[in-house]
Amino acid sequence: MSSARTPARTSAHGTTRRAIGVRAGLTLPRIVEAARSLDPDALTMQALADHLGVDRKALNHHVSDRDTLLGLVALDAFTSTFSAVDIAAHTGWQDACRSYARGFTDSAVAAGVLAERIRLTDAYVTKVLEPTEAVLQTMVAAGFDDETAMRTLSALTNICLAHARDVVLASRSNTSPRAAILRDALHERDATKYPTLARIAELPATTYDTTQLDLSIDTFIAGAEARLRRDRNRH
Repeated sequence: MSSARTPARTSAHGTTRRAIGVRAGLTLPRIVEAARSLDPDALTMQALADHLGVDRKALNHHVSDRDTLLGLVALDAFTSTFSAVDIAAHTGWQDACRSYARGFTDSAVAAGVLAERIRLTDAYVTKVLEPTEAVLQTMVAAGFDDETAMRTLSALTNICLAHARDVVLASRSNTSPRAAILRDALHERDATKYPTLARIAELPATTYDTTQLDLSIDTFIAGAEARLRRDRNRH
């Protein structure tokens, strides 16, 4: 991807001209800001160019294609809230992980349909260095070695991202997808062969709420505590 600031170019005749994206007055932050104002489902390179009142080629100077554009918008929507999560206020690694997880999940859910586009890339890491450093510090101080802390936090991140995507999916379908799929599957079979599943299918509970997230976080922490005890006993 090209830099948001491209220097002026000198022609063969010695005259100075700006690159196409710069001449249009575009910067990558301006492009992302404008893209966030559009419906993600209708967001295309051409739609954004029309919205900005520029030629599509001007956009291509900064963003190569729609997939890249959607990824940038998702990352901006996510990090604009997650980067403000205060982990340093917690002294215990368990509470630090809980704050990290809830902040991560809320920020991913806030990205809406673009939650599917959040990628844990170099750009992502750069934008969330502070909360990530803070939670890792609490883990290392508690006795986790660097590699185990990294792998453990990665597992928590995956849990949160998966839950956030589930929440967005459920909100868009206005139903509980897992329960509906299960009921449909049992309807086509002899439910008496699956008594446990039949009971669960009728539960009013949903796996897309904060109760589910808290259960996932508690399970993660219990596992991490067990891993920490095991590693301490080895030494």
